Amino acid sequence: MATDFLLVLGAALIVLAVPNAIKAYSEARSPRLATGMVLVGGVVFVSALVLHPEGYCFEDIPEAVLHVISRSRAFFHA
Repeated sequence: MATDFLLVLGAALIVLAVPNAIKAYSEARSPRLATGMVLVGGVVFVSALVLHPEGYCFEDIPEAVLHVISRSRAFFHA
């Protein structure tokens, strides 16, 4: 389920860009890192949507997140 991992990774990058953008604006700097994170996260997220055989709908996203978390826990505990 590589597409699940790509979906979660892209969403995480986009979410993590928000505090970075807020910090950059509060310090009167341009949010270059946040913009890059949103672009890379968006590309990864869209590639997951395109590469998944059946496609994703909104109801599938929480299941994909839980699947990635459970696979990660199994990987690190083994």
